[in-house]
Amino acid sequence: MKKKLIAICLSALMLTSVTSVNCMAENPYPDEESYSNSSFAILQDILRENDCQAGIAFLGYIGYDASTEEILDYTSQEDYVASYPFLRNGTVVDAGGYEVFAIVPASDWSINVYSSEMTEDASYKDYLDSPLYKGSPDEVIILRCNLSEIYSNTMVTSKEGNMSVTYRPSISLKDGHLAEEQRCYDFSIYYDFNYGHNGSDNCMESNLPEDYYEDYYSDTVQNAYELLCSTDEVSYYLGLGFFVWYTGNKDIIDDKECRVFVLGKDLDDHIEVKNHYAVSDNQVYYLDVIENTWNILGSG
Repeated sequence: MKKKLIAICLSALMLTSVTSVNCMAENPYPDEESYSNSSFAILQDILRENDCQAGIAFLGYIGYDASTEEILDYTSQEDYVASYPFLRNGTVVDAGGYEVFAIVPASDWSINVYSSEMTEDASYKDYLDSPLYKGSPDEVIILRCNLSEIYSNTMVTSKEGNMSVTYRPSISLKDGHLAEEQRCYDFSIYYDFNYGHNGSDNCMESNLPEDYYEDYYSDTVQNAYELLCSTDEVSYYLGLGFFVWYTGNKDIIDDKECRVFVLGKDLDDHIEVKNHYAVSDNQVYYLDVIENTWNILGSG
């Protein structure tokens, strides 16, 4: 909620300046462009004050087949337009995935985006010789990435001269917020939602899909949850204190629409993720994070 309060205060300050007042000799932000430029400068000042080389905001989840225009539309959410209108002029970089992030460099720094993948020994392999995009100084990037919630499929650098800082934009499974990174300022606007489900109250703050609750309480999701929990593997882990929650995401597997769930355990300081599952009306799949493929549970 702290980030939302900062955004509200920022937009309130800006709008106060925009408002026409008779006693003011001149409106400091006479048009939309001036307002956008000023809000951008304010955020870069915040980055400097916090000794950060980039600011990143999680804008929400998106369908895998979304177009460039649909990705950019995420910058038009009401609260982001009020606080960070300059995001609408950002450059879309599509690395494939289900998550959308806005990335703002520190003043005179530039953002580069590289593909990345997880190797068999659970380490990242970054393709530094073939960047997906090399940004100009002060250029704002709107990045769609991450096929999996377990690891990021991109590496982002903020660069100025011979100085460089590396980030891997992703969402923390503990609270649904932007995963913490050193020298990165999180300017996401968060909302309170009841995110988890394991027979008790597991509360997380997250930018969930707009139809999350309508979908969550549908017979389709409830039936999928019951089918998943009835499997030997998931039933075993539930007995060990793990829990299952619905992510709000969907995937098409074997021509069937599946709901995606996560199996995890709360270890106080973080969530231990055991597996991702996708459930259709009669089939359960697990995610092979190395091959990034869905396989039928119990077939291997």
